[in-house]
Amino acid sequence: MIAAVNSKKISASSVAHIALLDEFIRLTQDSIVEQDDAFVRDSLVDLLSNLRSERADYAEIVGTSALNRAA
Repeated sequence: MIAAVNSKKISASSVAHIALLDEFIRLTQDSIVEQDDAFVRDSLVDLLSNLRSERADYAEIVGTSALNRAA
């Protein structure tokens, strides 16, 4: 029972993090397009890669939580 409650909380938290990361990813993408400085653009591209990786980690947590609830 406790594990199911914790799983739901972890899933809800992960979904909230994904939503925030999605907004930051969109903002970063927009900034890349508008950026004239190659160094800054490359830095933003690196940031975008890290944000996408972090989002994938949270998505994996949500998927794992869903599988645990189904079991």
